[in-house]
Amino acid sequence: MNRWNVVKLIMFIAMLAAAGLVIRQVFVRRSGIEGQCKDCNILLVVIDPLRADALSVYGNPRNTTPTLDALAKKGYVFTRAFSVAPWTLPAAMSLMTGTYPSTHGILNKELIPDDPKKEFIPARLSETAPALTTLAENLKLMGYVTGGFAGGAALSASYGFDKGFDEYVSGDAFDGLLSVLPKATEFIRKHRNEKMFLFIHGFDVHGQYIPQGGLDRRYVSASYAGKLTGSAEEQKSLREEGVKNGKIFLTGDDVSFLRSIYDEKAARLDTSVRQIISEIESLQLSEKTIVIFTSNHGDEFYEHGRIDHGMTLFDEVLHIPLILVVPGTPGNKKISTQVRSIDIIPTIFSLIGKTPDPQFSMQLRGTTLVPALTGKDLRLNVFAETSYRYATFQKALRTYDQWKLIMDEESQMKQLYNINKDPKETEDLFSGGSTKASELIDALYIHGLSLQPTKSSGK
Repeated sequence: MNRWNVVKLIMFIAMLAAAGLVIRQVFVRRSGIEGQCKDCNILLVVIDPLRADALSVYGNPRNTTPTLDALAKKGYVFTRAFSVAPWTLPAAMSLMTGTYPSTHGILNKELIPDDPKKEFIPARLSETAPALTTLAENLKLMGYVTGGFAGGAALSASYGFDKGFDEYVSGDAFDGLLSVLPKATEFIRKHRNEKMFLFIHGFDVHGQYIPQGGLDRRYVSASYAGKLTGSAEEQKSLREEGVKNGKIFLTGDDVSFLRSIYDEKAARLDTSVRQIISEIESLQLSEKTIVIFTSNHGDEFYEHGRIDHGMTLFDEVLHIPLILVVPGTPGNKKISTQVRSIDIIPTIFSLIGKTPDPQFSMQLRGTTLVPALTGKDLRLNVFAETSYRYATFQKALRTYDQWKLIMDEESQMKQLYNINKDPKETEDLFSGGSTKASELIDALYIHGLSLQPTKSSGK
């Protein structure tokens, strides 16, 4: 099949997906939850790079997140939620547009110019995909006042994240919630009598973020005698070594130390989330506010020889927490059907009983998760991709029945994992003649066009 035929096939599949959106909306209306929270406020809290297992409700043996655990008891916990990208910039833009990274084009902080003699071009949504609109833009058209308060770095307005927000404040590099909460709280109080869409973001568990007052090492073993300190400079050095060499060397005690620091940050994050929830409660907005808590991506702790994120598509960087609280529904339910970050936007519109305009509906690549709230297995496959810093070009397909194919587009190297039997992705089952491998390769190729890898720029 030549490339043009593949393009036509993909366009046809996109049309089928759009038609499927209408069918899914009919199903949701029959479920009784369509429009359950009509005209409700929407509070979307996103923390990077927060792994699902950082939360107690997702299995962390440390009691790190009592606030989020209590929130989970009021809502729905999606135990198998996955991002479509392993680092903040492309993942966050996918969250805001409901599209895949290769569609919105914000794959890196800079774009490679057509002429190699020219300088790199700063990435911005208005340049990479000017026809795309955002969740904030569409909610604003529906009468919502929109506020975005982000931790800076990859969430800077310069990339186009401010699109559709009445007020968008982006902090300094790698700020946590405590830095953005004052402005966010001011916005909530000012617009308490209006319909609000509030996006609050922080880098509270990032290696480059150091909590106010420094680390207290509450979870670090007293016997740790290794070289690591948990500083931002140290994390950056280890990250760069991993990007350059593919692997770094850490002892088991080093890994435990880094995870202990991460869990401390998660516990501090939980305290900050309590401030947000308390503000909503004190203003008596709880009964008319949909709360969505999630992350753009996870983080590595030496599962595959590195720390940080961006360079791989293993589950440790894709598996994210997703907690949904909907006023008027029973909640306190764990949902095991596999879902994606791009499903959040369609879910919001289902819950508020609104149908996006046709152009935005055609843009969306996710599906509403409302049927899952009533027990339906959605049988969704996860497609993820990365071209982090032009140092890697990978795509992955994680099937609803727990098979995972990862393909390096530059080297054409492929890996296949049976997640049910091998959840840590350590046993590569790929072989050229494998029926399962061939099936997933075809599905992966049909799913999207190539990332068109270019040699690393060193950027």
